[in-house]
Amino acid sequence: MDRRILLATALLVLPPATHAAGDAPLDRATLKGLTGIGAVIDTIDPELEKLGVTRDALLTAMLARLGSDRLTVDPGAAEFVGLRINAVRNGRGPFAVSLTLGLYQPVLLSRDRDMRTSTETWEVETILIADQKIVAAACTESAGFLLDRFATAYRSVNPEQ
Repeated sequence: MDRRILLATALLVLPPATHAAGDAPLDRATLKGLTGIGAVIDTIDPELEKLGVTRDALLTAMLARLGSDRLTVDPGAAEFVGLRINAVRNGRGPFAVSLTLGLYQPVLLSRDRDMRTSTETWEVETILIADQKIVAAACTESAGFLLDRFATAYRSVNPEQ
């Protein structure tokens, strides 16, 4: 990828006041004992889809990356990694794109054990700026980087896997 066109990329872990999850030791501890995970991609902006940033392409790349990291993908698992992509663009300039990868797990409320929901327990985010010609490749590469972060976090609490 032409690094001159990809203007900037930065890994961010937002503070707990903004998001409930991150990549801190407590967040990583929620990954312990996972045996299989599903994969989901949120709806993608139609302007990005026209440039090749599609759910199908990203999901295929995600599943391949998880498989190459020897993580068990189970479409029926209650736990799943979710990829969120948000983009903005001013006129004809480059895109600013935020990619967030989180692990979602079922939880029970401590005050009401009958209340079940799913929440994000681990998360990392990256922001990039890319010209429209390389935005699809930049998104795929950045998603791979986030999946590598997930694999590292997973292995840190599941060393036998």
